[in-house]
Amino acid sequence: MAAHTAGVKTLLADVSEFQPDINDAAYLAWSRAIVIRAAYGANHDDRAWYGGDRRKQLHDGGAQFLGIYQYIVAGQDVTAQAREFCRLVGTLRKGEYPLADWEEGAGNLAGRRAAWNHVVASELGFSPGGGYSGLFFARDHGLAPVEWIAAYQATEPAPPHLLWQFTDRFGVPGVGQADCSVYHGPVTDLAAHAFGGPVQPPVTSWTEILMGELPLIGTGGVTSGEDVATVQGLLGARGHPVTIDKSYGPVTRSAVMAFQHASGLAADGIVGPATWHKLLGR
Repeated sequence: MAAHTAGVKTLLADVSEFQPDINDAAYLAWSRAIVIRAAYGANHDDRAWYGGDRRKQLHDGGAQFLGIYQYIVAGQDVTAQAREFCRLVGTLRKGEYPLADWEEGAGNLAGRRAAWNHVVASELGFSPGGGYSGLFFARDHGLAPVEWIAAYQATEPAPPHLLWQFTDRFGVPGVGQADCSVYHGPVTDLAAHAFGGPVQPPVTSWTEILMGELPLIGTGGVTSGEDVATVQGLLGARGHPVTIDKSYGPVTRSAVMAFQHASGLAADGIVGPATWHKLLGR
């Protein structure tokens, strides 16, 4: 991550429908940075989103950094979830930062994250990074490093991160008890990472990290689970529809081979780095 200004901290709360009665003026007098939830999966708009009114109120009140996130549900198609998130957000405003919240699912989830990021980057014109996750969940599910890491402990976690959520019980003005995170630097520096902010020279290439962590799908690799479902969904989006059943059977393998042939790749039926790149439109 970019170097921080020594000794300066920005605290910011994470709010959702679990904190429905927020005094935005009191909050913004305390911090000009906040993270709000827009959606839970593809079918539940967060009630604290208020159809986008909460977002408008925060901007009108002087918010400089506004993280907007979607909780990713394991049993739902990740591209459908991403499209619903983009529908809700519409057009990013200066200082806004889209994030995915990864807290559930089995196996390596790097492929699902890459698919969500691809949709958001394509539709909102801003490339998300690693998203949010717990320290150990990220480590155990192929997601580390993440930009926004949750670790309720006395010492800051070692993996690189932008924000550290250090507690879920912080007394926040205008909110009450809530999740709270810290950024080491002034809010203007934090806003520089968001949409419309000054270009920061990247220390970590999130794209290379994500693409390098995508699992091998097919013979010798993953043959069932969420990553297979992601491949099946991407195949459909690329004109090779198959049933999304999370199983890498002969029908899915044939569709992969047809996609590989149409993309000028060796048609071996194995989803490796080159095939992932083509499926994700890289």
